[in-house]
This record gives sequence, structure tokens and C-alpha cells, in this order.
Amino acid sequence: MKKKVKNIFGENLDILIEGDKKSNKILIFVHGFETDKNEGFSTFLDLSKYLKNDFLMIRFDLSGYGQSEGEDHEFQFQKAAGDVDSMIRYARRNYKDKDIYIVAHSLGTFIVSLLSPYDIKKIVFISIPNSNISFIIRELKNRITSKGGKIDEKNLTYYPRTSGAVQIIGRDFWRTIKGFNPCEYIEELARKTDLIIFKPKQDDVLKNRYFQEYKKIKGLKYVEIDGNHNFTDKTDRKRLFQEIRKFLVD
Repeated sequence: MKKKVKNIFGENLDILIEGDKKSNKILIFVHGFETDKNEGFSTFLDLSKYLKNDFLMIRFDLSGYGQSEGEDHEFQFQKAAGDVDSMIRYARRNYKDKDIYIVAHSLGTFIVSLLSPYDIKKIVFISIPNSNISFIIRELKNRITSKGGKIDEKNLTYYPRTSGAVQIIGRDFWRTIKGFNPCEYIEELARKTDLIIFKPKQDDVLKNRYFQEYKKIKGLKYVEIDGNHNFTDKTDRKRLFQEIRKFLVD
């Protein structure tokens, strides 16, 4: 079932509700940077199919992405966190008898951490970015310039993507990411809910640096698992999905 839900800015977010309507569990998917409700290489699309008998699920496009309203250059951490909050509020209004679970991928993990929602049963983080924000910014800028992009932190940054599209990044993205401390927010979130991080061993997007800090956070589970950033290999993806289901359902 497709629906539109407004965020705090009055923009319509495109959402898809699927899975087992009789389940007492609802699962909200939060995608990453410049993707949509299917996630990169259909990670969320395949995961939703895998979990269709266990959950009622909500997949949605963050504002500015996919079929949601808004502009991509308006994307920034606080606004995206507000979109997630809109989904949680929608779930609580319409499915009062169901426990809420969250799965987030890549930069979506930071968005959920910033929101730090309460009364969430379990949360899964997949392919979380590095814990060092300065390092993340430096690596992102290197990727943009290596592809012929133009960086202007005070106005608009143009980022050519492998799909052929050009992503436009606004100044608020740079301002909000600089003020984000991953470990601080994740430590707070881990005190509120049952949280697990699945870190791909062969991540082809993120360099394998500044991940040890996550292991030191009390109350979360940190699992290294074979796969690249989007778990494109069928065997790796199947193993990841099995581990996710085991954590969420068992």
C-alpha cells in the first residue's frame, strides 16, 4: 500500500507499507545518502521481501529523494531526522498495538542516532560510516573532486554519481555534519534500545579506519561480517539477512 505522509515542513514523503498486517511488530527502514526506499543495489527491497512474513514494514523516501517532495540540496541531518520522526509518529498513530523496530543503512544510521527515538524495541545499523567526522568529510570531498565535482561549502556542491546523475549538496549539509559526534549519539541510543551494528569487512565505500571506537560503546552489539557496503554478493547478502532476522525475531 502506497501513501503520502507529511513531514514537519509540509512536504509529502512517499511511503510503502507492506508485509504481514497481522504481525505485532512494525519495521521502519531508513535509507542512506542519495538513495531511496529501495536502498543501494535494492538492499532494502530484498530485505523487505525476506522479512515479509515477520513484520509489517514501512519503507519511505527521505525528503528530496526518490518520490518524496523536497530538493536534494536541502538534505541535512536535522531535516532527515525529522522525516524519520514523522514515520515513527505515523506508526504510533496508526498501529498502536505494534512494537516498533528500525533498520538503517549507511548515513541513515547517523540520522537515526541524531533523532535518538524513544520506545523502539530494537535497531539494526548496517554499513555505519566511520566514527571520525573530520575523516568522513575529507573522504567525501576526495570522492567528489575525483569524479570532477565542484565543492562550495557556502553555496552548492555538485557531486557526479556513478549513475550519471549529479547530486547537489547544500551548505546546511556541511554545517550539520560538522557538528555531529557519532559515538556520543550512538552511546545515548544504546542506552535506550537493543542496538546492533553490522560492519561489512570488505566495505568498498568506506575505508577501514575509525571503527574500533564503536566497539567500546557499552550496550550495543558490534558484528563484523563478510560483504561490501551494499552486500551485493548474493551469499553475503543472504548471510546478512539471516543475522538481521535472528536479531530482530529470535
